[in-house]
Amino acid sequence: MTPSAPHTDSLTRGLRIAIAILSGLVIASTFATVGVAWAVAGRPSFALLGFEFLTLLAGAFGLAAASGRFSEGPGIALACVAGTILAASIFGYLGTTGQIGDWKLHSWLIARATGAGLLGLIAATVVLRRTPGAWLLALRGAIYTAAAVGFVGLLALFDGEIRPAGGSARFVSHTALSIAALGAIPVCILFAILTLASKSRPDDAVPKWMRLVGQLALPAVATLLLIVTKGHMTTTLAGPQEVARLALLCALGIVLTGLLCAGVHILVQAFASCALPEKDTPAFTPTQGATLS
Repeated sequence: MTPSAPHTDSLTRGLRIAIAILSGLVIASTFATVGVAWAVAGRPSFALLGFEFLTLLAGAFGLAAASGRFSEGPGIALACVAGTILAASIFGYLGTTGQIGDWKLHSWLIARATGAGLLGLIAATVVLRRTPGAWLLALRGAIYTAAAVGFVGLLALFDGEIRPAGGSARFVSHTALSIAALGAIPVCILFAILTLASKSRPDDAVPKWMRLVGQLALPAVATLLLIVTKGHMTTTLAGPQEVARLALLCALGIVLTGLLCAGVHILVQAFASCALPEKDTPAFTPTQGATLS
């Protein structure tokens, strides 16, 4: 018996071009950052130089992936590139205390994080397209996780204010968290409608009523909390309204904990369903009924 050829994930021309552009921009930004730091500060921070060198290497590996290298695992290669760019940029930002001379690095960090996020999204695309239905499963997990991160971020960093405010970088992060928190509410309602429209199967791991409760918990609790507090979730109220606010905040904490656990579990399940099958091992697919809601 002849051994089967190793599995390879091919990158489409469009993805190769996107990876090459993003990696090229990252490389160009490292030279620009070091050049500006040298011109403004005279002697740049050694932390900045070291982490910019790591970013430069990550960009070079990104160009290598775009040229067809790492064809047996472009997804994990791009994930490593994206993670290195993000981590090195954060540590470089911290190493310079957020500015070089009078130049504040907030926008620079946001641009780098955006580039790393786009490369990570491409990596996820490469992996998730192996299994039909995996994208929908991953999207559901991402929405649950984003909802939890959005509300926790608003409560912890922005005093529970839904309306974005502040300077440029603060405004961008506040807006992103508000979109993640508020955007998940109608999407969870849509998931509940799809669950209602689907037919239950005897082998469904989670009963339909339980999925409905989980999907409608966030819209119900979060909407009531936002109505009672008028979008100022941590502002103290008076009388019965304060009792309602505290009760709804406690309920929201329970709901967000469940959403975060469910979101991470579903994301892991989506990517696990796309694992490369070994010889003579049956392919693993998403669980029965998982993509219906």
